[in-house]
Amino acid sequence: MICICGPSAAGKTLFAGLLATALENAGIQATVIGCDDYYREHWTPDPLFGFDTVEAIDADNLIDDLNALRSGQLKQRRRYDMGTRAVHWTPLDEGCDVILLEGAYGPQLLLKSSPPELLIYLEESLAVRALRRLRRDTRERQRTVASVLRQMLRQMIPGERRFIKPLKEAADVVVTRTDRGLAEAVVSIIDLCSSQETH
Repeated sequence: MICICGPSAAGKTLFAGLLATALENAGIQATVIGCDDYYREHWTPDPLFGFDTVEAIDADNLIDDLNALRSGQLKQRRRYDMGTRAVHWTPLDEGCDVILLEGAYGPQLLLKSSPPELLIYLEESLAVRALRRLRRDTRERQRTVASVLRQMLRQMIPGERRFIKPLKEAADVVVTRTDRGLAEAVVSIIDLCSSQETH
């Protein structure tokens, strides 16, 4: 299992997709699991951090699904609707050699109990992330500019300091440029897969 973490709008989902494609081109089948799909259904936001906290993630379901995926037993992919805060499922029928778990909140839950073979941390400036988040949340989540900015200042930034920044120190790879980081991640994963095949 490979974890791709980092602050909000750092490009984790895009990076995970690019990484999955690059691994497929190298003959390694990867399944991407998004931690955002494991937000608790109809959860009451934390008074300080809102949804920008590890507590917002349904840890039991995330860990159960990862274990089922590892053993080839997971047949449905969990999905979370950010607008309605409701959970639904879609079919998952492909097997995989590598699990790419991407998300801001979720990887923290695994570090002690089931650490990933590789932890990748994505960095991006706050200004770029703010623009990305404004564009995404107003278009895809039907939020107002004011509500996005308010959440960023009051909840996102404090949540990142508390829960996400410590992951950088534990990371095996820190990505500051997608092209270089992608190449480094692919080589590291190929090496991991090769070493496991020889044991």
